[in-house]
Formats: sequence, C-alpha cells, structure tokens
Amino acid sequence: MNIINPSQSSDELFQAVALWGRDKGLNDPVMQFAKVNEEIGELAHELVRGRIGSSEMEDAFGDILVTLIILADILNYDLLSCLAEAYNTIKDRKGKTVNGSFIKENE
Repeated sequence: MNIINPSQSSDELFQAVALWGRDKGLNDPVMQFAKVNEEIGELAHELVRGRIGSSEMEDAFGDILVTLIILADILNYDLLSCLAEAYNTIKDRKGKTVNGSFIKENE
C-alpha cells in the first residue's frame, strides 16, 4: 500500500482509508461505531490529562478520523459530502458563545 502524506488531497486520503478498511474486512457498522467511540475515549483521556500538543493527542485525532471514514464507507456515506452539508447548514448560523459552547439563535 502506498504511503499517504498530508499534502495529498482530502479525497485521496479518505479513499485510501476506506479502501484499507474494505481490504481488512471491516464491514460491521455497529462494531465500527464502537471503535469510533473507543477512539473518542482515547482523545478524552489525553485532553483531561492536559496533554494538548502531544503526539498521543495527534494520534487520537487521526484514529478518530480513520474510524469515522470507515464507518461512513460501510454505510455508503461520502464523509466529505456530509462535512460540506454540515458546514453549509452552520456557516450563516447566528448565536453566541457561552462558556465555550456556541448556542444558536432560535430560527
């Protein structure tokens, strides 16, 4: 398998990860969702211990993305399209930030 680097397009990276998941026989959405949650837990572990900027935190972010890409592929969703749709929904949203959390105005 080819080495992927950050300078490649998001689409190339997503396709490579999805193909890797297919090659490994990852096809159970429930099990893959559990893996997503496991990786989110690892990120939480690093965050609560104040390890911001650590290689472990970087690894956790990457692992979350990998597991999400594979889950989306299993369920036949294009994760980049999902991201674009979500951004287009929020880009003009009005509201305010309270205690570090954005609260949208009632529409």
